[in-house]
Amino acid sequence: MIKYVVSLCVFLGVCSRVLPVQLSFLWYCVKRAIITGRQKIQFKHFGRQSLLAPGVRLFSARHISIGDCSSIMSHCVLEACPDAGLFPEMIIGDNVSLGEYSHITCARKVVIGDGVLTGRFVLITDNAHGNSSFEETEISPLDRQVYSKGAVVVEKNVWIGDKATVLPGVSIGEGAIIAANAVVTKDVPAYTVVAGCPAKVIKRIK
Repeated sequence: MIKYVVSLCVFLGVCSRVLPVQLSFLWYCVKRAIITGRQKIQFKHFGRQSLLAPGVRLFSARHISIGDCSSIMSHCVLEACPDAGLFPEMIIGDNVSLGEYSHITCARKVVIGDGVLTGRFVLITDNAHGNSSFEETEISPLDRQVYSKGAVVVEKNVWIGDKATVLPGVSIGEGAIIAANAVVTKDVPAYTVVAGCPAKVIKRIK
């Protein structure tokens, strides 16, 4: 009898720890489904089984396309900038996962290929406030015209680490790995690992 009582106590103890976690995860999934259902109509295209997490912020989502089975994690910012006088186009492919607090901003064109994975706090941008001319120093950066300095293309199966920055005019080749905290200022060859500020090739993937 004592053995059964002990077993029951152990079972109840496990349930008391596991069930709240399971219920919390279930509620999170429900919230994601509700948020996705409300916001996906804003997009130019929103693929099947893609999801938006709570806290995602959208700006001019009518210029943004998302493929199938992609996840935009909590507190990401997807920002198209039609006020720049250009025609922004942000394309996020299939099976993409953008980590929490990542920010993608597009004044002309940003393409995120299939299977791309990013860590948290990643910045990908094709634009800047102003064109770095001396005359603009008299103007607050917030009031300067947004300029696109060239499209950004991240090809398929690229892995971008936490807090990395990808600057305008950059292409990242297929299968490349961008180390955490890297600042990518020029093109990255396919199947390489880059790190540093500015990012440089430190390894070739064979």
